[in-house]
Amino acid sequence: MRVSKLEILGSFRYDGWTILYVGTYVSDEVFMFYRGDPASSDYLTIWGGAAGRDETSDILKWETQYAPGIPAPLAACFAWHVTRDPAY
Repeated sequence: MRVSKLEILGSFRYDGWTILYVGTYVSDEVFMFYRGDPASSDYLTIWGGAAGRDETSDILKWETQYAPGIPAPLAACFAWHVTRDPAY
């Protein structure tokens, strides 16, 4: 994803990993997954969209496939956020 401007709307960090929730001004907001510092490493994958309350295990499977090595606590936090967090 190459865009000229990003707005960081939120972030999750754990054990050297970062997930940034960003606005791109050209698409819906997305979550960008990084192994390492986002300022000096490329993102591994991007997730966007909506997930239902019953899709937590699907989100965890997706993270394992597309963000291999993601720490389990971070994966669980993200899955909870996009499926259960009333503020999201």
